[in-house]
Amino acid sequence: MTAHPLLLALALLPGAVSAPAAVSPHRIDFATQIKPILAARCQPCHFPVGKMYASLPFDRAETVLRLREKLFTRLKDESERRTIRQFLAEHPAAGVSR
Repeated sequence: MTAHPLLLALALLPGAVSAPAAVSPHRIDFATQIKPILAARCQPCHFPVGKMYASLPFDRAETVLRLREKLFTRLKDESERRTIRQFLAEHPAAGVSR
């Protein structure tokens, strides 16, 4: 069953009502939402040619998933922390090793 065209049009309007429950919620994308935060705050050390890159490469989602909220040592902006927390919530710690 497809959504009614009027509902689809309304969903595109700024300030529109929330999408129907059948639509999956917005997920945080590492490459476009997390990596830019880390690039702005953690370069050059945790990116290629940086002194910490070999042990803690922040251009890889696996590193963020392993460190989890330990990243917040230097990330103080609450909006950035919220984005990272949402990403971590979408990727539970089960099976992640240090």
